[in-house]
Amino acid sequence: MGRSGRDRGRDRDDGARGRRGAGGTAAPPAGFGPGRGGAPPRGRLAPPLVAPDPYRYTMADLEEQTNLNARTIRYYISQGLLPSAHGRGPGATYDLGHLLRLRAILLLKAAHQPLEEIRDRLSRLSDDELAAMLEVETRPPEDRWRRVELHPDIELHVRDLGGRDGAALTEAVELIIGYARPVIDRLEERRDRR
Repeated sequence: MGRSGRDRGRDRDDGARGRRGAGGTAAPPAGFGPGRGGAPPRGRLAPPLVAPDPYRYTMADLEEQTNLNARTIRYYISQGLLPSAHGRGPGATYDLGHLLRLRAILLLKAAHQPLEEIRDRLSRLSDDELAAMLEVETRPPEDRWRRVELHPDIELHVRDLGGRDGAALTEAVELIIGYARPVIDRLEERRDRR
């Protein structure tokens, strides 16, 4: 069975690595450099691996979030106002930068700016700068929980919403505690009798 050129090349490279030059260092493989035997060409550094963006959107998500149709969004991509999608076809996804840029386009179009000016302006802005311009929070708020001990064996965990619906949440917690109070009192009585 014949071997591919890649396998034959690998054998050739392994053989070249095995030869030792003066001082115990490996001699460069023959065939490199202007006089054959020069140093191998320098490779480029690979870009660092970046963790995938946790925010991924489908085209339907972008349509829902912006009230733009897919055809308009694709037009903006073709005009250079948005970067291309991640992937192709029905599995293509978009990131938070796409959504921020679409919202900025809508805002700037409402101010009657032509697309060429919008493209120039967006090309100079990072996603963080766009989020600041749009006054959008790009990271989810930190989850903070409050623990209410109703009984040594019963706790109520309440998410602190940081001001949003705080009064309604406080009222709901008090209502739950009020409904639970008779049962908790009976548990206390049983515990005291033991």
